[in-house]
Amino acid sequence: MKNDKKKYDVSIIIPCHNEEENIENCIKRIPNLNLKTEIVVVDDGSKDNTAEVVRKLQKRYKNLKLISYNTNKGKGPAVNTGMTKAMGEILIILDADMAVRPEDIPKFINPLLTNKNIFVNGTRFQRKMEKGAMKKFNLIGNKLMGYMFSKAISQKITDSLCGTKALYKNDFNKMGGISKDDPWSDFSLIFGAARLNLRIIEIPISYRKRIAGKSKMKLLKHSFQLFRVWFKQYSIFRSASATC
Repeated sequence: MKNDKKKYDVSIIIPCHNEEENIENCIKRIPNLNLKTEIVVVDDGSKDNTAEVVRKLQKRYKNLKLISYNTNKGKGPAVNTGMTKAMGEILIILDADMAVRPEDIPKFINPLLTNKNIFVNGTRFQRKMEKGAMKKFNLIGNKLMGYMFSKAISQKITDSLCGTKALYKNDFNKMGGISKDDPWSDFSLIFGAARLNLRIIEIPISYRKRIAGKSKMKLLKHSFQLFRVWFKQYSIFRSASATC
């Protein structure tokens, strides 16, 4: 059934930590969606001027909101905070490093405007990446995770760790939010979508290397953490499936 675009409000969640060099350009590049849109920047304990840059931009962008706190809690908690406090009926995550272009937001929103019971996931592996965008070991690990998800939830997932994802706020609420031990939010959202029997649609994007600032991904530390979280979330998913 077709839905009327005008009845949906959109919240764009931008979790960020020490992104003063990127955040202004990221916000400026967000396209007009022809829908009521709020931009929610979650400043995750930045030690630079990220929050100050956003406050200055609020004079120009009346739909721009800032949530800022002193302690660096990680992307997962930042996403959870932004999505919980967002007012939109449709939520989308946009990373401040612009490795996924802000101009690609409509590609993620449009499927939700005409379909219910879906979850939109970005994939970096169906188009050629910009040289230097991802290290070889990360590439292998990401593809392994995609294979594990595909087997676990019986839906094809080519990229589980692309930061850009979109869903209905009601579905996010039904998922129970982001797990406290999920460092990036991706696994909670994908397994949550599978528990709700949502059809997962993947949107190919052209992945680009970070323009400025430093990546927050620490290879060894986060690799072990991600696998641990994956198996915990998988156990929850299996338990929920067994009771259905």
